[in-house]
Amino acid sequence: MKQIEKINEVRQFFLYKGLPVLAFKDKLHVGNVVLDATENDDYFVEKNVLTKGVRGGNETNRYLYTDGHFGNDSIRPKYGPRNVYFSPDEYCCFEHDDASNEGKVCFSDFGNEYCFSVETQDSFYLPSYNRGSSILVIPLWDDKTLLFYTKKGEKLWKYKEEDKGLEVSGSCIPIVDNVVVVISQEIVATRKIQGFDIYTGDKLWELNGDCDYPNTFFMGEDKMLYGCMSKWNEGYVSSKIEMCKLNPFTGEVEIFVLREGEKYEILPWLVTMHGRRLYYADNRSGGEIGIIDVDKKELLDCTPLNLKGRCPIGAPIVTDGKVYLFIREMRELRVYENIPIG
Repeated sequence: MKQIEKINEVRQFFLYKGLPVLAFKDKLHVGNVVLDATENDDYFVEKNVLTKGVRGGNETNRYLYTDGHFGNDSIRPKYGPRNVYFSPDEYCCFEHDDASNEGKVCFSDFGNEYCFSVETQDSFYLPSYNRGSSILVIPLWDDKTLLFYTKKGEKLWKYKEEDKGLEVSGSCIPIVDNVVVVISQEIVATRKIQGFDIYTGDKLWELNGDCDYPNTFFMGEDKMLYGCMSKWNEGYVSSKIEMCKLNPFTGEVEIFVLREGEKYEILPWLVTMHGRRLYYADNRSGGEIGIIDVDKKELLDCTPLNLKGRCPIGAPIVTDGKVYLFIREMRELRVYENIPIG
């Protein structure tokens, strides 16, 4: 990939409706729109919703960006400190009452509001929502439990990880049609993957034992799940880059070794899928970003970053024409020309 731009002193970086969002010390750039900012302003983009957080005393007030500016009135969720957005018109808020062991959820859907209570001793982690099934998946802070509710508050079922040494991934819960995939891990190493009917909780398949697969998957246009990671070879003197393809309907797995011989450090959650490609960040000394074609099952490109030593880098952020790499520790944004499809 060809580097076409490098921008310094960037505090935060996101994509909002395909436009780059760059927060500097005193300015915010949203595409061609430039707004005044302070270094304490906190910006966040979630499902094409851009918000600004402004600290006021013990509270943080959040403002919604629309039509080139942030609104004058702060967003006041019914429960909790902020809304979790699934689209600009679909979002929920939640809070937990420790005294009553009750969680409260309010789901907003294109102007309709559904509020309900959940009996639980544990607080909620960030919920996810599947529009196709109209189901909310609510992870609990115990790292063991997933609750499945309709957006209107009907309880469907729950998953509880009974293995004391395992935790459920609350950050990657793929849903494909009526199948939800639950990943159980030991710290960050995957030990079990299961497929369930999202409506009933009936188990469809299970992979367990030494289940050395990624703990993060992305759904492709073919409804297959794809992931990428590096794995150490025997003796731990070198590693290899692997691509994993998982059929969510049957549990069938295919592993493809794309490159080996060096000490790669590719973490599966520092990967992005765009179209039929996986884009990864390699956090070994010096750094690297690469592109994998999931159809050809080959590495299309690997571009060294030439960093001085080790510096944490995040997952690439990708559009059809560009690949953005934000190196937060260096406050540096690098922009690359994406390789054309062909």
